[in-house]
Amino acid sequence: MVILVTGKAGAGKTHYAKTLTEELQIDKVDVVMIDADEYREKTQNKDFTDAGRMRNLVGAAKLAAEFERQGKIVIMAFIAPRRIWRTTMRQYWEVSRVVYIPGGDLWEDTIYEKPTDDEMQIRRN
Repeated sequence: MVILVTGKAGAGKTHYAKTLTEELQIDKVDVVMIDADEYREKTQNKDFTDAGRMRNLVGAAKLAAEFERQGKIVIMAFIAPRRIWRTTMRQYWEVSRVVYIPGGDLWEDTIYEKPTDDEMQIRRN
């Protein structure tokens, strides 16, 4: 299962994802966390155009899918402001859920499409 924690910058996505990861580890769950900032740094993707953001999200989604196939629970903390981007990411996963963290800010001229109730339901491919 992959849990995508999403929301605007500074909303608390990483804090929530880390806390959830730590709680699951205490319960001996095989869990891994993928943080957007750390992932961007590792891949050296400095392209913040829509195309660059999509490449970043798909790359992270594929990595999460690898971990999911290994039987791990994957917690991801990514802004992923567009619904279509989140939908595209979810196509790589067998079981997923979107968790929205309200609050935060976005860079100028960016629109965040808040997840719908349907989008936040568990999805099985």
